[in-house]
Amino acid sequence: MMELLPGVEVLCPYPALYLREHSAVVVADAHLGYEGMLVERGVFIPRTQLRKQLEVLSEIAEMVDAGMLVVNGDLKHEFGGLSYTEMSEVREFLKAAGRLFGRVCVVRGNHDNFVAGTLARMGAELVEELVLGSFLLFHGHRMPSRSAEVMVLGHEHPALALYDEVGAKEKVRCFLHGSIGECYVIVLPAFSPLASGSEVNQVPQTELLSPYLRSIPVDTLNVLGVSREAGCLRFPALGVMRRFG
Repeated sequence: MMELLPGVEVLCPYPALYLREHSAVVVADAHLGYEGMLVERGVFIPRTQLRKQLEVLSEIAEMVDAGMLVVNGDLKHEFGGLSYTEMSEVREFLKAAGRLFGRVCVVRGNHDNFVAGTLARMGAELVEELVLGSFLLFHGHRMPSRSAEVMVLGHEHPALALYDEVGAKEKVRCFLHGSIGECYVIVLPAFSPLASGSEVNQVPQTELLSPYLRSIPVDTLNVLGVSREAGCLRFPALGVMRRFG
């Protein structure tokens, strides 16, 4: 684990945050049902995403004694109605998460339409934003309703584009974090293994997905990469990484 703030830790090597005071694990952008959407468009790939995510949740539950899992937006993938594949995967995800953590709370993301009934039947909460003490958790597809000491969002799927000496490219998902005025901002990478990420060191700030990130001096944020192979990787601030990107 790597501490960002006292009691706030990245659960290396996973794209997950642990809020120790609240016994809560936070992830974002699971995008369940993504493979089903690809199949409908004629792209056939093995359906492994849900299995991999449940394996990671199980490994996280062994790392920390958490009583709550927060999915900070985009539990499912499709914008429209809840497909059969999505409903099946959401149910399986929530069942496993409830067994591992007890309480499950979903912060509504821009993809989380038509999911309220399924969440209610599975005993999971659905909220527009979640306040946990000094933390405000919001998905990030729109501006938050208020400010807090620590602002935690997803939506952006941040990742770094890195190049070796022969120009081969590798993408590493990453957390963005740091103080912005009186707030501390934490941007979560995507929990979905299929969401490769937005290359934040190459995308101009004006083209970032989140209006919140477009409104703050994002280049001052620190970058922390997470990799299953390499663990946590500290990088210079985003503005410095842009010059290398």
